[in-house]
Amino acid sequence: MNASPPAETLTLREIDPSLLEHVRERLAQRHRDTPPEELVAALMTSILDNSGYPISATRTDAGQIRIRYRLRSFSEPIL
Repeated sequence: MNASPPAETLTLREIDPSLLEHVRERLAQRHRDTPPEELVAALMTSILDNSGYPISATRTDAGQIRIRYRLRSFSEPIL
């Protein structure tokens, strides 16, 4: 029996091209062969995980970001 609540799926279909170009340029300056989308996903995960809100984010093997809401006694409510 699956105890997890059903997942709702939101899909981010677009990352602003100017952000991707900026990240691509910075990666090239540092001679890093990392896809810019990978770095943006890592940044979003870091921001969400380190916020005061009861949200956590993890990257999946498919390169997607999975966001979870977990109420904690010390966290700020979202609304």
